[in-house]
Amino acid sequence: MTIFVATSKRFYEEAERIVKLIKACGVIVHHPYFHLDPTAIDTDPDYKSRVTLQHFPEIDDCDVFYALLPDGYIGCSVTIELAYAYAKGKEIVVSEAPAEFAVRALVTEVSGPDKFIARFERG
Repeated sequence: MTIFVATSKRFYEEAERIVKLIKACGVIVHHPYFHLDPTAIDTDPDYKSRVTLQHFPEIDDCDVFYALLPDGYIGCSVTIELAYAYAKGKEIVVSEAPAEFAVRALVTEVSGPDKFIARFERG
């Protein structure tokens, strides 16, 4: 089982916690590049484009695409990644219903972080 975790950079702290817990269950997890400087990415269009495209092979490799969307917030980059995952036939699970109604049509399941993590803890 391989999971891709996506979220806005404003939620990286929570995403790192989720990634750590899922990995502890023996699951392969692709995730945002927590080590990169968000300001550098946001101020350099070429860098932002490269980072976005680098996630596509990881999404291709995943079984489930999980988007952490506190209060339904989904930014542009996560929307692109989610739509790509949907087009590739991936299961799309989100922590909360996206505030953007058009994205809701692509979602397979809504599952908060604790519930999502629990599915892997059971073995």
